[in-house]
Amino acid sequence: MNRHEQRKKIFQLIFQMDHGSVELENTAFYDLYNEYEYIKRIIDFYLDNSETVDEKISRHLTNYTLERIPKVDRNILRTSISEIEEGDSPEKVVINEAVLLSKSYGENDSFRFINGVLKNFIKETDENPDGTEQ
Repeated sequence: MNRHEQRKKIFQLIFQMDHGSVELENTAFYDLYNEYEYIKRIIDFYLDNSETVDEKISRHLTNYTLERIPKVDRNILRTSISEIEEGDSPEKVVINEAVLLSKSYGENDSFRFINGVLKNFIKETDENPDGTEQ
């Protein structure tokens, strides 16, 4: 399974677990979580840091709260921020993949919203090369 397909499965796993709807062990694709190291690493990072990931997303929302944005968008952002923080893919690749996911699963203009939030997150991260946050 290529990295693009793994990202899609990471998104689908996080989507299923949104608001504690389903426990990880009961999700579809749980077998892939156990089989693919990258899926496991990103999911584990998200589960261990979900509050921090949500806080980072919330800081880059204008006139919205995390709960007000569509579930698909929210979970694409969670997937992407987790991958940027824990993964080894270039940031631009992660953003491009998030845009592709939003075009497949989101609403008509979701890709613009996702792109803007992630670009603002990257800009903040790049402005702090020592790893500190503003």
